[in-house]
Amino acid sequence: WLKLEPATQASRFLSPGAGRAAAASSAMAKSKNHTGHNQVYKNHRNGIKRKRRPKKMSMQGMNCKFVRNQAYAKRGMRCTAEEKATRLAAQKEAQKKMEEKKASERANRLKELEEMKDAEKLKAANKQAKKDAQSGKKAVA
Repeated sequence: WLKLEPATQASRFLSPGAGRAAAASSAMAKSKNHTGHNQVYKNHRNGIKRKRRPKKMSMQGMNCKFVRNQAYAKRGMRCTAEEKATRLAAQKEAQKKMEEKKASERANRLKELEEMKDAEKLKAANKQAKKDAQSGKKAVA
């Protein structure tokens, strides 16, 4: 073992750096690490602004297969003015056909409903007639 001096032996049980602290007590105090002084003032000098809304939605995090397909679809939609006119005419024609079909289906449905209503009336009338016939037989007997 090494022979230690009595002053050193006593400092062995103190916290590390305690001996140095006593020696540096005449030195300056530790400076402050952080302060928020004046930061609010500086932030509000030009005003706190909202984030700008992006012109295009970010595709980050979207399904890459979908994004790629969307790009191809957009490219496929590009066309000249003449093609656009022909597409528009075809679309209007298809719309007219669909409306005609819808109208005919509606008319058929209304017809069916009328027939069902008439059938129900007939059924009710027959039922009533049977009831009357049975009650007439009972009264005679």
